[in-house]
Amino acid sequence: MHLIIASVLIFASFQSLDCSNGTSNSRVSYFDIDLLRYVAEGKAGNVMVSPVSIKSTLAMLLEGAGGATAIEIQTALRLPPNKDDYRQQLSGLVRDLQVNTPSVLIQNANGLFASKKVQLNKEYEKMAKGLYFSEVNTVDFNDPRTTAQNINGWVNQNTKGLIPSIIDEASITPQTELVVTNALYFKGIWEYEFKPKLTHADCFYRDGVCTNVAMMKLEANLNYAHVENLRAHALELPYQGKRYSMILLVPQDRDAGVALIRDLPYIGLPEISKLLEPSDVILTMPKFTVEYSDDIVPALKNMRISSLFSTTANLSGIFENPRTPSHISNIIHKVYMQVDEKGTVAAAASAGEIIPLINDFVTLKIDRPFLFFIWDNEKKVVLFEGKIEEPTRFNDMKNGFNNNNNGNQNQGHENVNPQPSQSQTHGRWTPGPYPQAIPTHQHFFNRS
Repeated sequence: MHLIIASVLIFASFQSLDCSNGTSNSRVSYFDIDLLRYVAEGKAGNVMVSPVSIKSTLAMLLEGAGGATAIEIQTALRLPPNKDDYRQQLSGLVRDLQVNTPSVLIQNANGLFASKKVQLNKEYEKMAKGLYFSEVNTVDFNDPRTTAQNINGWVNQNTKGLIPSIIDEASITPQTELVVTNALYFKGIWEYEFKPKLTHADCFYRDGVCTNVAMMKLEANLNYAHVENLRAHALELPYQGKRYSMILLVPQDRDAGVALIRDLPYIGLPEISKLLEPSDVILTMPKFTVEYSDDIVPALKNMRISSLFSTTANLSGIFENPRTPSHISNIIHKVYMQVDEKGTVAAAASAGEIIPLINDFVTLKIDRPFLFFIWDNEKKVVLFEGKIEEPTRFNDMKNGFNNNNNGNQNQGHENVNPQPSQSQTHGRWTPGPYPQAIPTHQHFFNRS
């Protein structure tokens, strides 16, 4: 049997299948941190995933899983053993992904595309619709072109056109029996505005090399802490209403990003959030765009979800009278996210120091690789997370920005004494992060 899982995210990620943590508030971030750790492990450049999108997809898979397969998913997500209890938690997680206010819009959609040759288990279909608000569609996998158009049309509609397609017809075969999809859209408006005319060119250091990037600037009262156990600076950038925020973690040492990810599981986001205190901050941070694609099965296996991807997988609860055993072969996770003056923002300390000014402001400058988390302050749920090593290069001088840094930056050399950039201040803009997720498709079940 062949099954495809496609997960789409508009700000964040699109994945075919992911493991995530939909659990009680006290443990909800454990899976999220593990996921980032294992996805980012050994990878250079930008990395981004959406734990909550993965959880939404895994919730539908768990409904049809049994035996060791179900236990592994439950354990990774830190779910209680009782089925009614974890159903309530996962259903609540999905329900909370529907927000429509003037400042924050979150829309989550689940979809099942089943072959007309098979019949879904009635109880499974009932739970998919009732608990996880999933649409159920019947398609003809013998007609891959039409089926791909139908699935991509669903994705396009639920991501407001930002992700026009997730699957190509070559991925569909007559043996395909089910495609599981998830689409998540997020749009938020910053509580505090960045002024585009303050954006300027400056150094971003990676492996001791200065790259000329576009730096934004903000002065505001923000929640900040120095986390001694991580040797890192933490800053919260709220969206309007302050239920949702971006938390930024920046290592003190320029090239300590790997160590920061390694040590993060020992403290966690809930604990970090308790350390944050209101501070007057002068923040300088880069614009960045993430385009990321990866097979995350190795990461999930490191998180001890293994039988799901083997011939011993137990997914018998999905179909009525399954003809052959089924398992997942790969999970391709694709993400697109853009952060600029109108979008999400990150913060960190310059040269690993906190520099108090005469007016008691704290100057934070993100000039090195850093981590970010978009999360729900009320439910303690991570929507998006990642690491940024390659911000947006400052290469468009037509925008009127001034670049006074030494010319050796353009040659890929470190500028040890860059001149401060000049900036102008006029005009206002409408802030708001526009994360955009890209499709991800995964081969879920393979006929044995």
